[in-house]
Amino acid sequence: MKLYNKVLFFGFFLSSLCVYSQKDTIVTLKVVNLQSVKLYKHSKGLKVLDLTDSIIAKNATSFTSLLRFNTPIYIKEYGAGGTSSASFRGTSASNTAVIWNGININSINNGQTEFNSLNISLFDNINVRSGGGSIEFGSGAVGGTIHLNNELGFGAYSKHQVISTVGSYQTFHNLYKYSFGSETTAIKLGAAYNTSKNNYKWLDYNLENENGAYQQRDFNFSIAQKINDFTKISFFSSKYNGVRHFSGQLPNPSAAKEKYKDFSFRNLVNFNYHKKTATHNLKLAYLTQEYRYFADKNKEDYNFGKSKRYLINYDFSYKISSNSSIESFSEFESVDGKTDQIATKNRAQFSQSLIYNQRYKNLASLNAKVRKDFNSEYNVPFVFALGIQIKPLRNTFVRTNGSKNYRVPSYNDLYWPALGNKNLIPESSLQGEIGVGYKNNQFKIDLGAFYIDAKDKIVWTPGGDPDRPGVWTPINIDKVVNKGLEISTTYSINFVKHYIDLNTNYSYTIAKDKKTNDFIPYVPKHLLNSSISYSFKRINFYYQHLFNGKVYTTKDIIDSYAMPSFNIGNFGGSYNLIKNLKKELQFGFKINNVFNKTYQVLPGRPMPNRNINFNINYKF
Repeated sequence: MKLYNKVLFFGFFLSSLCVYSQKDTIVTLKVVNLQSVKLYKHSKGLKVLDLTDSIIAKNATSFTSLLRFNTPIYIKEYGAGGTSSASFRGTSASNTAVIWNGININSINNGQTEFNSLNISLFDNINVRSGGGSIEFGSGAVGGTIHLNNELGFGAYSKHQVISTVGSYQTFHNLYKYSFGSETTAIKLGAAYNTSKNNYKWLDYNLENENGAYQQRDFNFSIAQKINDFTKISFFSSKYNGVRHFSGQLPNPSAAKEKYKDFSFRNLVNFNYHKKTATHNLKLAYLTQEYRYFADKNKEDYNFGKSKRYLINYDFSYKISSNSSIESFSEFESVDGKTDQIATKNRAQFSQSLIYNQRYKNLASLNAKVRKDFNSEYNVPFVFALGIQIKPLRNTFVRTNGSKNYRVPSYNDLYWPALGNKNLIPESSLQGEIGVGYKNNQFKIDLGAFYIDAKDKIVWTPGGDPDRPGVWTPINIDKVVNKGLEISTTYSINFVKHYIDLNTNYSYTIAKDKKTNDFIPYVPKHLLNSSISYSFKRINFYYQHLFNGKVYTTKDIIDSYAMPSFNIGNFGGSYNLIKNLKKELQFGFKINNVFNKTYQVLPGRPMPNRNINFNINYKF
């Protein structure tokens, strides 16, 4: 805490030195954090979805809802507001990497990120990249990556934003953001507080969601300083504190009494030097995570887990010519993790990556990547990736990519008390994809086919250990094949101040054990989401729809153990009471599950019935 206070004092001290530069006029900003630009540069042959401000605003109260209704990712959620994880192309949650300002923040304990603990509105842009080849962020993200970026801009400005939402089940979301800039300094801070009793009625049952309340506090701070025309230094910090009760299950929700507290603290210093053909970028990061699990919320006894992570990353880029460049990533990280039942364990790793970028006029471009890890516990082989994009005709493109990926077991996989498996070995995979598309100013379509061949895949399954029948344990599956199709389309039209936007994502996925031909559980064959938005002057209305196909919960295709498919829709709108260069005041509403459908994402956990929230968004 003392360290955090010192950091904040330093930030506010710097901001006080620059107050004389504040002006009311909004000017064009020079963005400091260019992670999105670098992402697209390194994504030749891959599909990248940009979740724009307007998309984020329509899902501002839930990161899980944002991904579920706007990406081809299947989200597993243990009841509304409960633990939430991603399954990208039928892979496990650990095969989806979450990248915060250029560094991987997946937990060392469970190897994944919990999306209901992330506040959407505290990020400035969010990108979703499908497929493997994320060598610069680690070697295990064969499913895809989700990028969360905070941007800082130089220029004379001072801006505030206040968002307040009130909704069903005593749900409240409140957020404040402030940003300030001068020619040499940029500062941004944000604070959020979310709480909900979350006691929705269970449709078709004379029951309600008991013990589902949650409370979350977030604080973000970032600052950048331009030292000279070639050198910039920036600092990003994020602190989260959450308390969540684990809701009950059918048939007896009143038996639920579990509680979960989690804390995270992320800090990143970024030093950037760019001159002529060379760019040096140095990152220093310190990240901590902690959880406390209470089997009985009325008692003080709890189990806990803690981890500390130290990271140094040096990125050197050299521009060979106007059409080619080479980039080197050198990274060292050291992680300490422990629980109340496991003594501190350390995992250290050094990695070296090289990326070659080539562009052939406006006809084709490619990325070639190679990476080698040196891990204190495992012998990690070389991994590689290649992505190519070609433009054979005007407005058309053909893309292809392939990669080798490698993932070591997480601490929970190995050491979770009574559940872990110390005999696990790392998983590896080869994946490939080919896609075609068309793009102009109004319309874009991307159709891709993917194939993933995984060896020694780590899967949690009931009865995986014959000595512990019925107990969920992780095992290595000899060979797993994931294959399928993805289609993404966007369409926008403007006629006489009437704006219409249409977005659609569809995925068809098959995931099987190659040896037994059994299906991998919790992989829907069909997943479709679509949204349409209409705007006229100060008015906006939108509709979101999700079709989630049938999900089998065991490796056997038995309908009695399957989660039925479901269709749900949300409807919302907003009105800008004030909108000018200095102020914007917007009132909005959203009706979730507008058709009041009964559905479950996971067995025994009914999701909310029709509910509504109202929001105010004020910028000045």
